[in-house]
Amino acid sequence: MNFKTANLFFLLLCLPLLYFLPRSALSYQSRFPSPEQIVPFKSSFSQDFLAVNLGMRRIFADIWFVRLMQYYGTPEEEEEEGHVHGPHCHHFNYGSGRYPDFYPMSVHLLSMDPYFENAVLYASASLAFNLERPEKAVALLKIALTHSPKKWKYLSMLAAIGYSKSRQPEKLADIFLDFLKEPDCPTMIKQLAAFLNKKVGNYGRAYFIYKDIFETSRNKYYVKNAKKQMTKLLPFIEKMRKQ
Repeated sequence: MNFKTANLFFLLLCLPLLYFLPRSALSYQSRFPSPEQIVPFKSSFSQDFLAVNLGMRRIFADIWFVRLMQYYGTPEEEEEEGHVHGPHCHHFNYGSGRYPDFYPMSVHLLSMDPYFENAVLYASASLAFNLERPEKAVALLKIALTHSPKKWKYLSMLAAIGYSKSRQPEKLADIFLDFLKEPDCPTMIKQLAAFLNKKVGNYGRAYFIYKDIFETSRNKYYVKNAKKQMTKLLPFIEKMRKQ
């Protein structure tokens, strides 16, 4: 087979790819909302423009998720209370405070990529259980459910927010157990699950959730808190073993 024949043969092999690849790419991109539906955050317009025109909405959503976590991970000074809120807090409202940009940043992120599951769960859990803005958490979940109406994790999070309002920690603890089965469960949700199980007296379960946080989290504040809680729970675990 000479060079020209080989080239022709190669082109013939590539023709189906040339037909299907553009169609496939188009189909993939159509999952995202139209560019007009992107909700800008402050001066994000130029970056949003690049994300859309370079076909990199998912990558830019990843970048905004990192920014959201960095923003939320920065201690926030509340002068009138004389307390610094943020990742140094080790009570249930871990990361509580005002963080006024948290919700608009989350909305911008989801308008960029509404299928970003971890971002949806992280943002909605933070708003509902730490920042005490459950109505904003519900609004975020509704945005996500518009694009993924059967996603059980979002529906479960809505249920969890409902139970938190009715003050049923046992129900909340059970709901969060389902999230823990997922290999990429956000540490934020593990923290909530551990706290709730400790609160309702499931000390063994709480201990092992904190142990998982201690062994897998990259956030030094979560790790420090997990170690502290494990030390507190250890006497209960030893007592249970002797029974």
